[in-house]
Amino acid sequence: MTWPFENDTSAITKKLAKKSLQSEKRRNLMVVIAVALAAFLICFTGIVSTSLTQMQRNQVVDTYEAVWLGVEENDIETLKGLPEFERVGGYYMLGEELSEQGYHASYVYCDAQMMEITKAQMELLEGRVPEKANEVVVSEYFLSTYGNNAKIGDTVTLDTESFHGNYVVTGIMDSANEKEANTCAIILSKAALTEWAGFDPAGYRAYAHFKNSDQLDEELMTSYCREIAEEYQLPMPKMNSKYFAYASKSFDFALMASVIAIVLIGGYIVIQSIFRISINDKIKSYGQLRTIGATPKQIKRIVKREGRKLGSIGILIGTVLGVCGGFLLFSKGFNAVSYVATVILTLISSWIMVSVSIRKPVKIAAGISPIEAVRFTPAQKDIRSRKKNIKLNPVSMGIANFKRDRKKTVAIVASLSLGGIILLVVSSIVLLRSPEALARQFFPDGDYKIYLDSEMTEEKVMAAGNPLNEELKQEILSIDGVTDIIPSRQSLHATYKTKIHQAGGMCDMLTDQNYVAVEAALTEGTMPTDSRSIVIDYNVLKQNEDMGVGSTVEISLGEEQPSVSVTISGLYAPAKVYSGHGRMHLDGATLFAPEALFHELHPEITSFDYSWSIVNDPKKTDYVGAELKNIVASHSNIALDEINTVIEYEEMTNSFAFGSMEILSWLVFLFGVINLINTTLSNQIARKQENSILRSIGLTQKQLCKMNIC
Repeated sequence: MTWPFENDTSAITKKLAKKSLQSEKRRNLMVVIAVALAAFLICFTGIVSTSLTQMQRNQVVDTYEAVWLGVEENDIETLKGLPEFERVGGYYMLGEELSEQGYHASYVYCDAQMMEITKAQMELLEGRVPEKANEVVVSEYFLSTYGNNAKIGDTVTLDTESFHGNYVVTGIMDSANEKEANTCAIILSKAALTEWAGFDPAGYRAYAHFKNSDQLDEELMTSYCREIAEEYQLPMPKMNSKYFAYASKSFDFALMASVIAIVLIGGYIVIQSIFRISINDKIKSYGQLRTIGATPKQIKRIVKREGRKLGSIGILIGTVLGVCGGFLLFSKGFNAVSYVATVILTLISSWIMVSVSIRKPVKIAAGISPIEAVRFTPAQKDIRSRKKNIKLNPVSMGIANFKRDRKKTVAIVASLSLGGIILLVVSSIVLLRSPEALARQFFPDGDYKIYLDSEMTEEKVMAAGNPLNEELKQEILSIDGVTDIIPSRQSLHATYKTKIHQAGGMCDMLTDQNYVAVEAALTEGTMPTDSRSIVIDYNVLKQNEDMGVGSTVEISLGEEQPSVSVTISGLYAPAKVYSGHGRMHLDGATLFAPEALFHELHPEITSFDYSWSIVNDPKKTDYVGAELKNIVASHSNIALDEINTVIEYEEMTNSFAFGSMEILSWLVFLFGVINLINTTLSNQIARKQENSILRSIGLTQKQLCKMNIC
């Protein structure tokens, strides 16, 4: 006699698995949703992380690595002739002027190579750079708002102090954030630049991009640029730190690993629970298969085939949704290699999750015998340990049902709790990390700051007559709503070097206003006790291993200035000393030195003021801001910093960093909800007979609902 399962039965097990899938649509839907959710989370997180990294890399790749300030036109031509450079762009910033129409016109000169370098900030959408004195390149925003939607070849009108009249549009560019800042970038020709009354032949900037820059490191590029500066009598270049930070930035695997771990745990709990419930409901069916000759191996094959088919569908759906969602949100960060790697990682990790999740249910199904299948009930354990004489009511009966299967109970509570805990922690951090409070740390006195911002170095500006002078102070104080002006920083750019390393950063003067804050921020050493001692940012030591407390360095304040030997008396944490302007506070202090050292190195400078805090009436903030913008536009070598700029940046940072974590917590929480719904429905189906008996002995429908809700 040949038994049904004695020969090759792969076709039969395949057909049985297919029939089982058709009979459990609710279970199938729950499994597919859980797997798709897990795959989506993994894939979406990977796509977003790689896209953001790629977007940062795109901002700097093929731009520039070094910039020379204060050079002449012939210096730019010299640099263009060097074989090591692929591209050298000439740039001149004329400054801002207030238009009669209310916007601030930011005039610059760029040659064709410079437009290629600045394409990430000012991309030339169509046309060419201007060549004649009456030609300009303007932005789409300018044309739509102030230029009557003019096209290339049409005429627009400029009405600022230095440039007024009709100009021909030769190009249209895409310039970001002009509407928010109410500032329009306008590119002039070299002819218009040289005719400008404030033109300085030595006021150009030269931006250089190396050939094969991806094969050169920062130290080699810096060394070569300094050799060029010495050979051709040029000022020392400034290296593009943003380029070196982003160009070689690698993908953050730690974030991806943590997300995968959380998702795999949540997915494992939910999928295993769903399959266990399904197996328990179909134990008698598996017993019947065993009766007609099915082996444990064949039962395993049936259940595995079900799990793998549902898992494949869920993984495919989740991966596609993750890729599409990530691409729609961050299309500018598309990278084919990163996308493929993320998809492969998603497929592998999700498949492992599904395979591991169904192992236990598969063993339960395969290990059941025909006799045990007849007697089997999911909650038959620990019968003797149950308490007697329990007072029966809907609540106590609901609690008893809840305790029937402890593994399911633990799985549901764990997944719901994990999502809730993550959401609670993230929400607490968001509430504590207020953008307004963080911004106020940089603006303790008011909502605005006036600071030096010039093509020339700070010491040259101050030596020629610091624009932060008494006349400007009185002009600002005359604004209705301004109550006081507080000098917040006295600073110069410093270069410090040892026998091995050389670097630079802003050096702030130690004053009565900042002494206590710097002292509180010390992490090692002491405050300076004489004019030849300094305190320095402890992060500097990470790149300069030959520096530390007690070591001696050569320091100069400004470019091509004499240096003196000073001793590092202490290290401080920059996060506790708030300085810097703009969103990123890039000109924040790197070291602090006594006032005597400033006067020793620059006796010709009478005022070292670098930044003023403007104290204003909160009720007149907007009016004060508008008037300060007008004052800044009418003066050279100064700029305005606003607290709203910092608040917007912090809000953007919060929305990305904590918004993604909130989404993650809700999705993990959703795992638990799916598990809870599936368990509740399965229990109701399994307990139809019990519920009918309870109804027959007097349990009302209201009491039954209360028992289930409990």
